[in-house]
Amino acid sequence: MFYPPVAIYCLWLGVKHRGLTLPTAANPGIFSGGMVGESKMATLRELMATSPEFTADAGLISGSTIAERLASLRAICRRLKIAHPFILKPDVGQRGAGIKLIRTEAQAMAYLARTTAPLLVQRYAEGPHEAGVFYYRFPGEAHGHTFAITEKIFPILTGDGQSTVEDLVWRDARARFMAGTYLSRLGERRAEVLASGETLKLVEAGNHCQGCIFRDGMHLCTPALAERMDAISRQIPGFNIGRFDIRFASIADLQAGKNFQIIELNGAASEATNIYDVKNSLWSAYRTLFRQWDLVFAIGAANRSQGHATTALSLIWTTWREYSRQAATYPATD
Repeated sequence: MFYPPVAIYCLWLGVKHRGLTLPTAANPGIFSGGMVGESKMATLRELMATSPEFTADAGLISGSTIAERLASLRAICRRLKIAHPFILKPDVGQRGAGIKLIRTEAQAMAYLARTTAPLLVQRYAEGPHEAGVFYYRFPGEAHGHTFAITEKIFPILTGDGQSTVEDLVWRDARARFMAGTYLSRLGERRAEVLASGETLKLVEAGNHCQGCIFRDGMHLCTPALAERMDAISRQIPGFNIGRFDIRFASIADLQAGKNFQIIELNGAASEATNIYDVKNSLWSAYRTLFRQWDLVFAIGAANRSQGHATTALSLIWTTWREYSRQAATYPATD
């Protein structure tokens, strides 16, 4: 119900700029500009090469059988010195689909047996804080801009020594609205009784549809952070607009532009997710998204004028269908 006005606005932008597929040219260095089907590992590989101190190490698992993929996983972990727990996730994914925190090899085996989709293993950036920084830079500009920052809050249950986890979920003022998602993810732990004061983190993936709470985080933006994100972004070939998902230990460090880890970079289809802050009005959310898509189309048009090609609608459709087929095999997100 929320997105039809955004779709209509994008159709108008397509007419205005003479190209419905212009967003696919917004980031020439990313497949389809980051609209659909782009490889997470491809962008992480660029980040690991250009900004290794700010990127959570990752590797793409190879092999066609479970045994071969397990051997590849072990080899990557040895090479990058990644220990348990670590993250397994699809190389192609949206809205946090299929992200799992792996604590044992048995869990890794279960994941590998669940899907044949390309997977990557990534060092677990514990945080405990996470933010999404939406950045853009027009071709030819010396420096880019921080468009929005989303502060991500991971919901937590606190035990009372008597209630089960399921009871605590249903009694929580917000968690009860996503009880089905949380309880499915928790599995057998739903019957567990937490000790008084013991806490349980309900979600690992910093994604709104997986239960993470989003707040407007522009108060986190400082000249030092903006300068750091601009420096990182300008080193990524063919990147102009998108959202960095980053984890950090302290707000002071983030605002100083240091001691954080980028866990993903999403392209043209990513959102300025601060719109989901409950303090925002519906019109405020639309105004932000309309401005975001203004930028995506305008940057795509600027890149087109410099000779960069757009992605054909037929390829976008085919890629989307293939992604949807694979996504159906992904395990529940942590």
